[in-house]
Amino acid sequence: MADQNKGRGRGMALLQALKKSQMVDSPPPSEESSPDVTPGPSVAPSVVSSTAVPSSTTIGGRGRVAAMMLSKMQQKPKDPPPFSPATDVSPSLATTGGAGRGLKLLQNLKAQMAQKQPQVGVEEVKEVTQKMAQSTISSVQSSSVAKNKYFREVKETPPVVKKGESGTPCEVTANFIYLNFEENNVFEYEVKYEPDQDYKHLRFKLLNEHSKYFKEKTFDGTTLYVPHKLPEEATKLISTNPFDNSKVEISIIFRRTRRLSEMIHIYNVLFKHIMKDLQLVRFGRQHYNEKGAIQIPQHKLEVWPGYVTAVDEYEGGLMLTLDSTHRVLRTQSVLSFIKETVQSEGANWKRALSDRLVGSSVMTTYNKKLFRVDSIDDTMNPRSTFEKNEKGQPVKISFIDYYKKNYGIDIMDWDQPLLISRETKRMPGSEEPTDFMICLIPELCQLTGLTDDQRSNFRLMKDVATYTRITPNQRHAAFKKYIQNVLENETARNRLAGWGLSIAPETINITARTLPPETLYFGNDVKVPGKPNAEWNGEVSKNAVMQAVDILRWVILFTDRDKNVTTEFLDTLKRCCRPMGINVSSPELIRLPNDRTDSYVMALKKCIMSNLQLVVAICPTSRDDRYAAIKKICCVDYPVPSQVINARTIMNSQKIRAITQKILLQINCKLGGTLWNISIPMKSAMIIGIDSYHDASRKKHSVCAFIASYNQTMTHWYSKAVFQERGQEIVDSLKSCLVDSLKHYLRVNGRLPDRIIIYRDGVGDGQLKLLQQYEIPQMQICFSLLGTTYKPTLTYVVVQKRINTRIFLKANKGFENPNPGTVVDHAITRRDWYDFLIVSQKVNQGTVTPTHYVVVHDDSGMTPDQCQRLTYKMCHLYYNWPGTVRVPAPCQYAHKLAYLVGQNIHQQPSEALTDKLFFL
Repeated sequence: MADQNKGRGRGMALLQALKKSQMVDSPPPSEESSPDVTPGPSVAPSVVSSTAVPSSTTIGGRGRVAAMMLSKMQQKPKDPPPFSPATDVSPSLATTGGAGRGLKLLQNLKAQMAQKQPQVGVEEVKEVTQKMAQSTISSVQSSSVAKNKYFREVKETPPVVKKGESGTPCEVTANFIYLNFEENNVFEYEVKYEPDQDYKHLRFKLLNEHSKYFKEKTFDGTTLYVPHKLPEEATKLISTNPFDNSKVEISIIFRRTRRLSEMIHIYNVLFKHIMKDLQLVRFGRQHYNEKGAIQIPQHKLEVWPGYVTAVDEYEGGLMLTLDSTHRVLRTQSVLSFIKETVQSEGANWKRALSDRLVGSSVMTTYNKKLFRVDSIDDTMNPRSTFEKNEKGQPVKISFIDYYKKNYGIDIMDWDQPLLISRETKRMPGSEEPTDFMICLIPELCQLTGLTDDQRSNFRLMKDVATYTRITPNQRHAAFKKYIQNVLENETARNRLAGWGLSIAPETINITARTLPPETLYFGNDVKVPGKPNAEWNGEVSKNAVMQAVDILRWVILFTDRDKNVTTEFLDTLKRCCRPMGINVSSPELIRLPNDRTDSYVMALKKCIMSNLQLVVAICPTSRDDRYAAIKKICCVDYPVPSQVINARTIMNSQKIRAITQKILLQINCKLGGTLWNISIPMKSAMIIGIDSYHDASRKKHSVCAFIASYNQTMTHWYSKAVFQERGQEIVDSLKSCLVDSLKHYLRVNGRLPDRIIIYRDGVGDGQLKLLQQYEIPQMQICFSLLGTTYKPTLTYVVVQKRINTRIFLKANKGFENPNPGTVVDHAITRRDWYDFLIVSQKVNQGTVTPTHYVVVHDDSGMTPDQCQRLTYKMCHLYYNWPGTVRVPAPCQYAHKLAYLVGQNIHQQPSEALTDKLFFL
C-alpha cells in the first residue's frame, strides 16, 4: 500500500509540475461522471480523458495519468476536453509494473517536448495504454482483491477442469442442489450514521425501522445489498436511538451494481433466513427441527434432526450443499441433574458438580439458545434481584418476577443455585469490550451432549446410533423433504423469489468412475486379487507377511491377577506366528506386585538396560496415566518398540486367536517388518504425509507429524514429530523434517528421489493460497541444500476429511453407498482449484463420507488419472487395518504419531525409532 500511495503521489506531483510549466491546461471538472465510474475510497483526484482511452479499457495509476497527458497534447488548446474526478481509482490497481511504465512514458514525453520533437500519435498511445491495462488486470487477478470492477473478469475465467479416464462409469447423485437466478443483479449501498454508531446491533436496529424500503436485504453494519434499486426518498432516513431517544440520520449511498452470482455470502445469509422460515432452531452453524425430535426414554435422551447448508460456485455452477445432521440432548433438566449429584456425592457434591457441569453446554428451554457454563454460584437463587432498564430508568427485579413477566414462566424451586455464563460484548460509545455475566436458572436449562460415562456405555451409544447413522436412502429422503418444505413454504419461496432465485427440485446427477480393485502381494509370492469391498481380513491371517522380523529378545510385564491371561496369550501367539512366517522365541516374564504406574516404570527401567527388541506390557485396566508413562519411557528415555495390551481384550477365549493375530501383525510392523504391498508404478519417489495435533489443555503447543517413505514399494517409513509454538510458521519445522527425510532416503538408497509427493492433512480452505504462495516455495528451497543440481518434481495435495459432501450410488431400491475407489472429479468440484473426491473405504453402517483432495501444486507432469490412482493406492497401505482407509496411509500414520506425542509423551521421540512404525 505504501508503494501504491507513493506512486500516486509522484504521478500527481508530476501532473502539477506540468501544469505549472503550462504544458497542460486544466479546466474545471465536469459534473457528469463516466458511466463506469464506481465510488471508492477517498484518494487524490486524477483526471480522465474520454478520448484517449477506449471505453472497454480501464487504466490505473501513473499509466492513467500518462495516457491523459498524451491525449491532452493531441487536442487544440482552445478546445479542451471535459474532465471528471476519478473516484473509482482503487489503490490495488496502481501496481508497480504498470506504474513504472507510466512514469517512464511521462519522462519520455517531457524529453520530447523539451526537444520539440513530433508528438506521439493517438494510435500509438492506444496501443501502449492497452498493454498497460493488460498488465494491470493480470496483476489484479493474482491478488485477493474481489471488490473492484475487475472482479467480473477474474470470476468469468473458465473453471479448472481436470478429469481422469480409467475405471468403470457409474451413475451417482450428491447432496448438491442447483440454484437458478432469473436476475443477475444486486445493488450495493454504503450506510452511514450521523452521529456515528459503534455498536453493530444498534446499527441493525436503526436501519430496520425503515424495513418498508427493504423487503429483502443483506446488511453487515456498513454495506447494504438489496435486489432492487432504492427510491430517492430511501437515501436519507431519520431513526430514533432507543437508548437516549436522540435522532440519528442514516445516509444510504449507492456504490455499484454487482452480479448476484459473485455474491456468495448473500446466498448463505439468505438460507439462514429460510431456516427461520421453516421454524428450525439454530445451534452454531446448524439448524435443527425441534418438532421432529426422537425420544430415547430409557437413557433420558432425545435426538433432534437438522440440516447444514452452504452455497458456493462449483465447476458445474452455483449450488447449495445440503447435509442432514443430528444433535443429542438430554431430557433431564440441570436442576434434576444437580439434585442427583447432591444425593450421590454427599458432602463432596460441590466439587463433583463443578467437574461435571463447568465447561458443558446447556440449552435454555424458553428461547432455545445455547450457553456455556463457566461457574456455579450457590450464593444466588431465583429470589436474587438484578437491575433492568425500563423506560430509561434502572429498576430492580427478581429472577422470579422477570421470567413471569417476560415469558409467563413460574419458577418452582426458589432455592436452586444459579449457573453463570460469561460473554463479551461491545457497548455503545465504548471502544473496549465489556464482560457480561449471564445468570441462568437450572430449572429452565436442559443438558446437551453426552458425558464420558455415557459415551463409554455401549448399549446407549448403539441406541443413539440407530437414529444418527442414517442410511443413504434415509439421508436422500431428508434432502427431498427439505426441498419440498422450501417450495411449499410461502415465506421461504417469496424470499427466494425476491432475489430472483429458485431452487431445483432434485439433487444433482453425476457420472462417476469406480477404479479397479488393487491386487495385494504377501510373502512366499502369494498374490491376492482385489475385492470390490476393498477388505482382506481373512487373507492377512492365512498368508505369510511380506517381510517378517523374528522376535528373539523380548519381555512381558504383567500383574499377579493377569497371570493366567498372560500364559494363554503367549501360547496363542506361538501358535499364530508360524502361518505368518514369524519366529517367536520365549520371552522373559516379569511379574509385578501390583498395577501401580510406578511398578511398571521401575520394572521397565531395569529390563530395558539390556539389548531388547520389544517390550510387551499387559495392564489390568485402561488408564491414560499408566499408558503415557510406559510410552514415554519406551519412546523417549530408553527407545525400544513397545506394545501395551489391555487384559480385558484378551480374556475372551473365543476371540483371543483373532485378537492375538492382530497384535502380532502390529508388533511385526513396529519392529520394521512389512505385512503386504501393492504395485507402485514409480521407481524413484518419496511420498510424504503431514498432520498436526492441537491439545486444548496445552494451549501454547501443537504437534506436527511428518512421515516419509524411503523404499520403492512405499512400505518403510521415516518419521519425525516437532512441537510448534503459537504463532510460529509451521513451514519452518517442515523444512527441517524434509531435509532429514531426504538424507535418510539417500543413506538407504544411495541416491535421492526424483519425485516428491506430499499429502497434507489439517489444512482449511482459507489456507490454500498461503500454502501455494508461501509454504511450497519455501519447501522447494530445501532441495538446494542437498546439492545445487538436485531439482525433483513436487506434487502437493491437501487432504480434507471434514466435509459435508455426500455421494450416493443409484441402485434398484433407491440409493446405496458407492463402492471403494469411486472418484468424482467434475461438476461438484471446486471451480478454481484442481481437485477430486474419492470414496476409498467400505461403510456397513450409515452413509459414507468421501475424502476431498486439492492438488495445490504439481510440476511432475502426472495426469489427473495417475494422481487419482496413486492416491487410492496409498489408501491400501495402512498396516493397522486389513482394508482401505479414508486417507492415504502416510496421512493416517502422521495422525497416529501426532496424537501419541501430543496426548501422551509430550516430547520428541528418540532418533533411534525414526525408521520404524513404533507409534501404531
